[in-house]
Amino acid sequence: MIAKASVERALAALKRKNFEDHVKAVAKAAAEEKKNADEDTDDDSDESADTTDDTSGGGPVAGKEASAGKGYGIGSGEGSEGILKDAEFLLYYNTVQDQIKKAWTFTGGSNDLTATVDFAIGPDGALTVAKIGDSSKDSAFDDSVIRAIRRAAPFPPPPDKFRDQFSSGIKARFQLGELKS
Repeated sequence: MIAKASVERALAALKRKNFEDHVKAVAKAAAEEKKNADEDTDDDSDESADTTDDTSGGGPVAGKEASAGKGYGIGSGEGSEGILKDAEFLLYYNTVQDQIKKAWTFTGGSNDLTATVDFAIGPDGALTVAKIGDSSKDSAFDDSVIRAIRRAAPFPPPPDKFRDQFSSGIKARFQLGELKS
């Protein structure tokens, strides 16, 4: 009989690989789209330069509000959430959020309840700080999010190139409706 832990590890590895493949495909499609747009611009040199004002946002992380951002969300630019640096960052950040979501419990409340939490993760994955940044105005919900973060710790160690960023603190937005899904 296969142990539950080994099945969970295999499933987690499969999810990670699928996600990495998806991120690569998105980056490739974005590069091709940019290349095609550049070619179109070269062909239409008589017309004025980029006259569109596209603020539709997009990418692998979608924010509540569209923002032009910088880049395509993969690489050195910033995505619509303001924290997306590259696929490795996003993978680690999602792993942390999944771990928190599994540790979270809360009954009742409106699905629109939202709290922003400032927390820091040490180089070894230990939680060093967790505090409410922007309150949901529902102290029970706010407390449940902080409890979940503390229960979920310790986290896997952050990737080397992002250890300083995670140890100095990051912001995470928790919305009840998203936590339930």
